[in-house]
Amino acid sequence: MSKRLPIDIDPLRLVEQRIFLSGEMPVKQFPRLEKFLADNAEVVRVDLTFDRTEVTHLPIITGRIKGELQLICQRCLGAVSFTMDSHLNIVLIKTDAEAERLQGDYDTWQVEDDRIFLQDFIEDEILLVLPHSASHDECEPFKPLIEAVPDALVPEQQKSDNPFAVLKDFNKD
Repeated sequence: MSKRLPIDIDPLRLVEQRIFLSGEMPVKQFPRLEKFLADNAEVVRVDLTFDRTEVTHLPIITGRIKGELQLICQRCLGAVSFTMDSHLNIVLIKTDAEAERLQGDYDTWQVEDDRIFLQDFIEDEILLVLPHSASHDECEPFKPLIEAVPDALVPEQQKSDNPFAVLKDFNKD
């Protein structure tokens, strides 16, 4: 069991060998995830098992991706902690026709050229589990809200600067 994961894999060969991969990946390696992060110093723990389904004997990847991510709060723009624990159960397919035959019972991943770039595979799974809009339970907005000022608090000078003030005496004749 190594800490370092391979860059690209032949998943169908790993299925035949029933391989278990385990390791950590730095979050800074995921460029599409970066725009959601307040800090990219974390690592995610990845455990993947390559096997076949019991009944249909389809190639499948099962496992988990776990980690603590510091996302950007959409209210205050500060860091909000998000604990990620994604369970994977993905059938490997070669064509869209194979996916249609599964009738939505499984998540699928289309294998092209018999290779998977593992970084993209893991990043896709992380992006799928992120909250739609990360935010603290309670926080102040980044910019304060503009509130209406009651007339009693408006200085007299501002009241007389009304451009329509000359019209108030217009109908007195």
